[in-house]
Amino acid sequence: MAREIILDYEPQPRQELLHLTKARQILYGGAAGGGKSKALRWDAITFCLQNPGCQAYLFRRTLNELQKNHIVKLKQEFPDHLGLGRYSETHRAEQFSNGSVLYFCFCEKEKDVEIYQGAEMHWAGIDEAGQMTPYMIGYIKTRNRLGDWKPQKDAGILPRFVLTSNPGGPSHSYLKSIFIEKSPPEKLFYDETMKHPNKPEDKGWLSIFIPARMSDNKFIDEDYAASFGALPPELAKALREGDWDAVVGQALHTLSRTRHCLRPFVPPKHWTRFMSIDWGSTAPFSVGWYAVSDGARLEGREGFPERWLPAGAVIRYNEWYGWNGQPNQGARLPAQTVARGIVSREEERADRMDYRIGDTEMWAQRGGPSTAEYFIQTDPRLVLRQAQKDRARNYAEFLSRLAGNPRHMEDGRIEEDPMFFVTGNCLHFWRTVPSLTLDDTDPEKGPDKSLEAHVYDEVAYGLRSRPFVMTKDDRWIQEHGEAEEEAIGKVDDPYATA
Repeated sequence: MAREIILDYEPQPRQELLHLTKARQILYGGAAGGGKSKALRWDAITFCLQNPGCQAYLFRRTLNELQKNHIVKLKQEFPDHLGLGRYSETHRAEQFSNGSVLYFCFCEKEKDVEIYQGAEMHWAGIDEAGQMTPYMIGYIKTRNRLGDWKPQKDAGILPRFVLTSNPGGPSHSYLKSIFIEKSPPEKLFYDETMKHPNKPEDKGWLSIFIPARMSDNKFIDEDYAASFGALPPELAKALREGDWDAVVGQALHTLSRTRHCLRPFVPPKHWTRFMSIDWGSTAPFSVGWYAVSDGARLEGREGFPERWLPAGAVIRYNEWYGWNGQPNQGARLPAQTVARGIVSREEERADRMDYRIGDTEMWAQRGGPSTAEYFIQTDPRLVLRQAQKDRARNYAEFLSRLAGNPRHMEDGRIEEDPMFFVTGNCLHFWRTVPSLTLDDTDPEKGPDKSLEAHVYDEVAYGLRSRPFVMTKDDRWIQEHGEAEEEAIGKVDDPYATA
């Protein structure tokens, strides 16, 4: 006669929504105290109990966190005497009586995930995924597969990839771009980045974001929310409210779309123009095109207000980001292909650069011509100056440009005019740069280097290049020569800010 076993878990409404969703890829969380860890652990246990032979892997960043938040709790909630399984200290795994196994794993360094290269994870979960890097999350995701195993009950749901997280951490932007920006909470959507390359009909992974707040957890202490009062405001807001727009430890805290974003426009042809590049192959490369204002007013249009662009202000008006569609993964294009791509883009826009700045990595010799040499061989116009890579000084320059200079108004007011702007069509700038967080070990050096900071680096190289202001007269003399100027006189520049 079968015996009835009562398990020590009664899911609350948000937790139940997690367990019942048909999505393959789930982000559960937001605020601290939302019952994320318990929901994740019991999601794994449930799938293992219902599907004999299920291989489940639950990850946390450190062993200490794994022990305190999961292994200790598992032994209390799912003890061996129930007869449903036995915990193995040797394998750090719950071995179920039906042949399923729940492995408890930790990955402190990026390379730690690579020990799971041959793993077949029918169910994979990452607790506090924001503390992992995008590479770590992406690598674990590649192991989320069924192989030859067939689930007994949940054939339409497995394989399953479940993430829990508060806002913040190295993967804040990565998670936000996949789950928060794609769809309203609790609404199913397809993650198109996960389309099968050989199946045109495939829509990607069915996904969902399930927010969890302190108020969703009836077991939370009433004073728990008040305990965040001593934290920095943005951190307290992120943890209390699960606010994904509150960037904790933001490196460029003064950067905002309100002050620094312009409508796309064609800069006047007499303005100084230059190009900057941060090189990458396995990692993304970033090319930015810049113009230097001689003091002009950009009229408002298409929802953008009129803006004053002070003389000397640098405008990033176009970009090319070399990635494979996955955050922080490069397109692996040869140097010659990138060089030709730069030239073709400039010719299409009738752009002419006054100078170009290149990442010092482009001069590295590895048994053949350097990347900088390949650029010149491809087109003589692609002569590069070496960038200055002092991280602390580059960060200070970036902050100074964002803050700008004071301007005294006729009514006595003083306004701060930014000295750096970015047009709205520079999508990868606005995707990656605003959410960069500071280097924990040396915050004066700016953003954490482990983040997707390639656009930031490219911009910093450009801003440190000391761009000069070119007036209409300067450009006319440059193109015609001083002698011709004296002979026939200057003409008005036919170009205006479009």
